[in-house]
Amino acid sequence: VVFDKFKSILYNLDFVDNIISWNREGGIKEYFKLLKKLKKENYDIIIDLQVLLRTSILGFLIKYKKVFSTSFIRELSNFFVHPVAKFDASLHAVERNYQVAKFFAEKEKVFLEEPMNLLPWIKISEEEKIFAKKKLEYDETKKYIIFSIGSRGWHKIWPKENFFKLIMILIKNFKNIIPVFVGSQQEKVSVEQITKNLYFEYKDFTGKTSLRELCAIINLSTITISNDNGVAHISSALNKPTLVLFGPSNPKWFYPYNSKSAYIYKNYKCSPCGIKTSCKDNKCMKEIKVEEVFEYILEKFAKYL
Repeated sequence: VVFDKFKSILYNLDFVDNIISWNREGGIKEYFKLLKKLKKENYDIIIDLQVLLRTSILGFLIKYKKVFSTSFIRELSNFFVHPVAKFDASLHAVERNYQVAKFFAEKEKVFLEEPMNLLPWIKISEEEKIFAKKKLEYDETKKYIIFSIGSRGWHKIWPKENFFKLIMILIKNFKNIIPVFVGSQQEKVSVEQITKNLYFEYKDFTGKTSLRELCAIINLSTITISNDNGVAHISSALNKPTLVLFGPSNPKWFYPYNSKSAYIYKNYKCSPCGIKTSCKDNKCMKEIKVEEVFEYILEKFAKYL
């Protein structure tokens, strides 16, 4: 069960038998429509990986004695679910979710791979690969660097001027680099303010791709450089080298989860403050210097360039 705008992430996975989409904008009417549909299927077990009040009540109403969840309990949902482990603040969100799989594997006495051994988690079809190559006008001699300059909340965004300066330094120091901009329509203006000053080849797909098309384009990239957002997590789930700039978010929970990736984080006393912050000056992002990011790229990612 997944919000409809995210469901295509689950396409092409051979262990997924059915995808049930949830129209988030449908309100209470859609909620009860979904409840009715799920109850009719007579499922044996409910696994709640989000553990919010709306999901935990949904699971409870479907199969109240068989709702299992991760250890990260929110919004009083502890009354409706059975967490499979005690909360451990040191665990990445992937590892915390994976505790549910380990819980059932132990019960069934079956061997379970560690999650990083199962990368890439998003599967790209051959047709999608062909589409992405055509869209990019793909050249094997080029290095395509994904730039995702937006995020959910202004306080999580590195200044666009810094992205521009970083691109200019990268172009100066490495051959055959092509910047590729991706993101939602809301980021279009900010991207145009960067690209209007670029005198070399670049690709701008901001607001121009579906979720699957975005995945296919990222799959052909060399590196992704991003704020903490969905693009960064898609990139790491595709097992691509990914550099994420963190400020308000907790990187211990949300760093790009593969061995090729890294992140930069200032770790001020006021951070991480999360999404629902009253911050009026996101110095945690603004004080990440362009030169610092470039030096980090040289240290961690030069072998890919």
